[in-house]
Amino acid sequence: MMAARPVEIGEAGGRVAAQVVAHRQRRGWDQRALAQRVTDAGRPMSASVLGKVETASRWVDIDDLVALATALEVSPPDLLGESERDPFTDAQEASRQGAVKARVLDDLEALGDLEALDGMAPTLAAVAVRLATELDAPASLGNSLHSLAKELREVLKELRALAPEEPLHDDGLGDDDLASPD
Repeated sequence: MMAARPVEIGEAGGRVAAQVVAHRQRRGWDQRALAQRVTDAGRPMSASVLGKVETASRWVDIDDLVALATALEVSPPDLLGESERDPFTDAQEASRQGAVKARVLDDLEALGDLEALDGMAPTLAAVAVRLATELDAPASLGNSLHSLAKELREVLKELRALAPEEPLHDDGLGDDDLASPD
């Protein structure tokens, strides 16, 4: 019996993986929801298989590509990263970049003088900003978004615990928002 060869995904497969993640996250869907939509489009796919597609550890054949595009309401060339970009879409995307960091900075501003809270507060704030920046960066798709989000929640929780009892504004970074980047 021959040993299984590792799956080697090419450049186009890597682009498809990144595009599937980007389109899914833009719609606010988790992997289960997209897998169900792909299945509904006629190509049975589990969340586990979708996870392998999104990490470029599973080949995507033409039928998968068409079903993924249908489920994501885009064209197959969009998933290949080869379609012409719409300037309006590009502007919307640019305005969305940095959304997590912007919310974290708003939270930090609401806390006021960090040094007055605790000697560790400025360090925790710096860690929170770094994590938010990583979550906003497209390069973070290769990292564990779940781990980054969990770490960011913990840091923000520590910072909030240092603040007076007055609650912060709802910044959209509640436990449920960052708990599942899927």
